[in-house]
Amino acid sequence: MLKAVWLTNIDSAVMNSRKDLAEGLQRLSELGFNTIYPVVWQRGYTLYPSQVAQQLTGSALLPNSPFVGRDVLAEILELAHPLKMRTIPWFEYGLMVPPKSTIAINNRDLLTLDINENSQRIQGANGELDPNAWLNPCHYRVRKFMVDMIVEVVKKYPVAGIQLDDHFCFPQEMGYDKFSQQLFQQHNFGDMAPIEHDSEVWVEWGAAQLTELLQQIVSAVKSARRDCIVSISPNPLTFSRNRYLADWQKWQELGLMDELVLQVYRDRIDAFELELTKPEVQAARLKIPTSIGILAGLRTRPIPSPILKEQVAIVSAGQFSGLACFFYETLFHEQLAPNPISRTKSQLFDIFDPTSPVG
Repeated sequence: MLKAVWLTNIDSAVMNSRKDLAEGLQRLSELGFNTIYPVVWQRGYTLYPSQVAQQLTGSALLPNSPFVGRDVLAEILELAHPLKMRTIPWFEYGLMVPPKSTIAINNRDLLTLDINENSQRIQGANGELDPNAWLNPCHYRVRKFMVDMIVEVVKKYPVAGIQLDDHFCFPQEMGYDKFSQQLFQQHNFGDMAPIEHDSEVWVEWGAAQLTELLQQIVSAVKSARRDCIVSISPNPLTFSRNRYLADWQKWQELGLMDELVLQVYRDRIDAFELELTKPEVQAARLKIPTSIGILAGLRTRPIPSPILKEQVAIVSAGQFSGLACFFYETLFHEQLAPNPISRTKSQLFDIFDPTSPVG
């Protein structure tokens, strides 16, 4: 059964050196973890040496980072293999890029825009700007870049699979750039796109564009390596489909997912349990391995060990395919800021019970 954790390069030093990686993977192995999702695409750059990224961003990997001069993905694979841990690279940023990243600055035509021609969404009741811009999933050059980058990893490294998460999406407010609007008109007999971005016509059309991109990715991945798993880690369906046009239920029905890792990041136990009982979740688990993503904490959002333990127990009792924890550092720390507070070894063994598989 799946026992996984996400490895990040933000608020965590686990990937900063081979020594840190070796110690971190050993700690995970002792707790019975059998799968890791290391980030490989973040802030508009890859964390592994990439010829595909070099062509579009001008840099083969994230500049001024601990990954310069290394191939961190190769290191992870070498260290994880003797521990019998699966490595599934995680394309964390999906279609999201910082507006001041090289890829965004040099390729403005590849960004999708809102109705006011902004590349960053207005979000929240106070009208805050989304700190990120979005690559246009309708654009053929964006599609080629995403397909080529993912297939590059599949061909170059003996990974168990690849993972896309909730940032592989098409924000509902976006798509009002000239390229997308012209495409909408071609598909709708010359009709203009609705001004209301929450209209069902717009949501269905945008969701179809994102699904087309995923179909291209899956087809290319399976052509490169039939045994390569396509793992999807989305938000709960209503939010995912309506706000981000990521209709993972449709993806499952079309056979585009080999593994579903649903992010159920809830503090309240009743809210957590409710998401697990949703019809679309129960339907998916009958067709494909379906695991639950649990929030172990964020830098400014500690999760007490008793809550983490209860959520792990609920997933186990529900007989899901397993669980995945976000993220490595908060798995081992009950609090990161203002001062780190570690979970004790006895707490960790009590939560995860290394002698018993999840499920």
